[in-house]
Amino acid sequence: MAQKGLFNALHVFFADSLNTNYNTILDWFLGKDVYVMPYNEADISVNGQYKLLDATNFSGTIALGTSSATSGGWHCAALAGAVGTAATTSIADADGHVTNLVEVRNASTHDPILDANGRTVHGLLQAASTVTDGDAVGAAASENIQISFVVVAEDGTLSLTSVTATVELALPKLITRLLRPAYSKAGLIPRADVLASSALLVRKFVVTAAFAADEVMTISTGAGSVAGASTPSGDSISSIGADSATFIAAATSRVRINGIQLDKTDIWDSATSIQLPIALSVGDRLEIEVQA
Repeated sequence: MAQKGLFNALHVFFADSLNTNYNTILDWFLGKDVYVMPYNEADISVNGQYKLLDATNFSGTIALGTSSATSGGWHCAALAGAVGTAATTSIADADGHVTNLVEVRNASTHDPILDANGRTVHGLLQAASTVTDGDAVGAAASENIQISFVVVAEDGTLSLTSVTATVELALPKLITRLLRPAYSKAGLIPRADVLASSALLVRKFVVTAAFAADEVMTISTGAGSVAGASTPSGDSISSIGADSATFIAAATSRVRINGIQLDKTDIWDSATSIQLPIALSVGDRLEIEVQA
C-alpha cells in the first residue's frame, strides 16, 4: 500500500508541476532515449557513399523516426523513397543531436575512417519509405535499411562522402525508459576501442610541397627525393621492414593517403623510405603504420 501511495503522489506531482515536459509519470516512463550500441565486429566491405544492411549482421526491428513506439529497434530516419541511393536524411533531437548517427571505424585497425580532407566519416541509418515502425530488418537481397556515409561541416551540415574500406559499425538503438536495462552506460558515443593485441607505431605527414608520382620519401624527415616536402609527426619509425616482401607480408603494416589505405605493392624503397605511388598535393595527408 505504501508503494501505491508513493506512485500516486508522484503521478500527482508530474501532473501538477509547471516545470516538467511530462503530464504524468507514465509519460516519463514512455519517453525514449537513443543509445549507440557497441561496435558490431562483423566486417562490412564498403565501396561508395552508402551500404545496404541486412539481418545477417543487424537482426531485429526498426524504430522509425521520432514517434517510434518500438523499444529496442534500430533507430532509422525514413527516406523519401527506396534504399539504394545515398542521402543525408537524418533525425535530430530538441538540442540538435543527430540521433540516427552511426559510428564507423576501420575493421582492421579500429581507427576512424577519414575523408580526403582528414575529416571523420560517420554514417546515417535510414529506412525505405515503405517501412513502418516495428518492421523487421530485411534479409539479404530484401534489404530495407541502409547507411549513408557523411562528414559534418563546421556549421553542423552533413555532406555525403565516399568510403572504400572494410568497416565495423556502431548503430543507434531506441529504448523507452520503461524497458531500458536496469544497468546501462549513459551517453551516446561508444568508447574509442583499440586492438588489445596490437602495439602500433603511426607516423603522419602533411604535405607542404608537392610530391611527384614515384618520388621517394624519407620516413624520418618527410623529405622527398625530388621537390616534395612534408611535416612529420607522431611516432618515430626506425624500419618498415628489411625488404619489400617483408613489408607486404606484414598484416599490421599499412600506408594511407587522406584516409584511404593503399595497396602496398611497390611502395617499399628501403627500410627507412617509401616510394609514393601517386602524386601528392600540398595539404594531402600520409600515414605509415607498422608493428612496434
